[in-house]
Amino acid sequence: MRAKDYKRLIAVGDIHGQFDMLHELMGKIQPSQKDLFVFIGDYIDRGRRSREVIEFLLNFGKKYKAVFLRGNHEDMLLDLLGLDEKAINGAYYERNGGEFTALSYGDTASSIEDLGHLIPEEHLQFIKNTKIFYETEHYFFAHGGVIPGVPFAEQKREVMLWIRYQFIYYPTGLDKIVVFGHTPQRKVLIENDKIGIDTGAGYFKKLSAIDLFTKEVFQVNYTG
Repeated sequence: MRAKDYKRLIAVGDIHGQFDMLHELMGKIQPSQKDLFVFIGDYIDRGRRSREVIEFLLNFGKKYKAVFLRGNHEDMLLDLLGLDEKAINGAYYERNGGEFTALSYGDTASSIEDLGHLIPEEHLQFIKNTKIFYETEHYFFAHGGVIPGVPFAEQKREVMLWIRYQFIYYPTGLDKIVVFGHTPQRKVLIENDKIGIDTGAGYFKKLSAIDLFTKEVFQVNYTG
């Protein structure tokens, strides 16, 4: 992907089932066919409308150019359901907000044990097809981040999904700017070597996106 191929390159932070915030955010962004979107992962859990988020993203990807990364929450779900032999930490899924995804796909009596038959196949396929990383000429996208100093080609899968402070607090020493989510920031973090776009939607705070070409930030607040 070359910068001149698109008018905007927009990265979208962790959504965590906050469908209303996602809908409002897209209203501010006003997507067009000239944009490329990169969604950073963690579409599900914690918020109460994960099903609607996935349905929205499925339709969005059919209309606009978009890349969907995998977050650690999608990875935990796939491990729990036994749908990806490389996925890890499914045992921690319920304590990380997975029960709200079960409620979203089922009803008040549903639990995470029901998710295997509650989630439509099209939604499962969407989650399975998410990418661990994506890169362009100047940017490297990964949900959690990378190990500083390690070439991108040598980064490990679990690191790109799960790493936090070993990455955030140290210069990467790499030749592309790393765009990440996973670790909530008080505001979009913009540094010379990294850009953090999780602003706490999963904790009922803010959902953010950024046009990486201009550094324009789009943001909405949780309103209940």
